[in-house]
Amino acid sequence: MFLLLFILILVILFSILPHYLNDISLLIGKTLFKVSENELNLRAEVRDLKREQESVSVTEEFARHMKLKRKIDKLMADVKNYGKERSSGHTMLKVAIKVIIHILHVLIMLYLVVKYRADPLLYVPTSWVFPLHKVVAFPTAFPGGVGIACWIVACNTMVHRVKRIIEP
Repeated sequence: MFLLLFILILVILFSILPHYLNDISLLIGKTLFKVSENELNLRAEVRDLKREQESVSVTEEFARHMKLKRKIDKLMADVKNYGKERSSGHTMLKVAIKVIIHILHVLIMLYLVVKYRADPLLYVPTSWVFPLHKVVAFPTAFPGGVGIACWIVACNTMVHRVKRIIEP
């Protein structure tokens, strides 16, 4: 009975986990992809140059104003490059976490199927599942037994139908 509930909980967990992928990757990404000291220095320099540019009159010192503008644009491009690198790192992390979740799901389910392939999880009267009793008992081959493969399929079907009802 414990295994029946354990499999149901695993199926529910692995169906809910992808919805929290952004939150998980954001938490991990904050620790892995911190804003570098160099980028912070560039941002501070851009702020200082913008203040200086605001103090310069465009009409009286046009050349100096444009020189500051070109310098600010160059530094902003560098800041954007740092941001793009961090963003691509977050995207790669998100994909990696998604792949890890799916691989972990498959490995756990395969392990359970291999470990409990000979033991039925539950016995029901054969008359309840008469035409399909061999399919329901797969891979155990005990008449009236519910095999782990059938239970996993039933749990997945139930969880996905409930999700379809709940989600608009």
